[in-house]
Amino acid sequence: MTGTPRETGRHRAPRRHRWVLPSALALVVAVVTALLGTGGTYALWNGAASTTTTTVKSATATITVGNTTAMNTAVLGPGTSTTGTFAVKNTGSIPLSMRVATTSTKVSYATNSTSAAVLGELTLRLAVVSSATDCAAGLSGASGRLATFDTGASSFTLAAGASGVGCLELVLDADAPQSVSGAVADFTLTVTGTQVSA
Repeated sequence: MTGTPRETGRHRAPRRHRWVLPSALALVVAVVTALLGTGGTYALWNGAASTTTTTVKSATATITVGNTTAMNTAVLGPGTSTTGTFAVKNTGSIPLSMRVATTSTKVSYATNSTSAAVLGELTLRLAVVSSATDCAAGLSGASGRLATFDTGASSFTLAAGASGVGCLELVLDADAPQSVSGAVADFTLTVTGTQVSA
């Protein structure tokens, strides 16, 4: 048997079931409110700590260089040489790689020759020695023509606070021509200290 829908009125729609929305909505609001109240429960664990105070200081790179001794009065003949010394000290707080190079030259009284010809007959040598008394002709070390002499960037290294003695030897070539006789050569050497790479 099949029943026919009951109508209560002529133009009335069939009855529908009502959902109880206010009760369901109240339940959702209660759950969300409960979860919000326990927000600490879902936080990630974390921690923090401080280090002790640290101080960083920059180093200093300074050197002092003494005057060259005992070369100024020498008179050279072909194949002869003269020596002299200079002191250098690392007064900074880091090790330094030392470089020595000619930075200026001046030739005078060369009436029969040119400055280039005179300088082309002079060889400069540099050796590092323990003391000035150890400086003598014939020591091995850096060598080059006076006008272009340069030991390069790492001739020797000085620790912080350490000192060194440079032994210089200036040699007039054995085959120097008569035309360079009577010439006077003045020169300046520059000593440079560069921080040693770690």
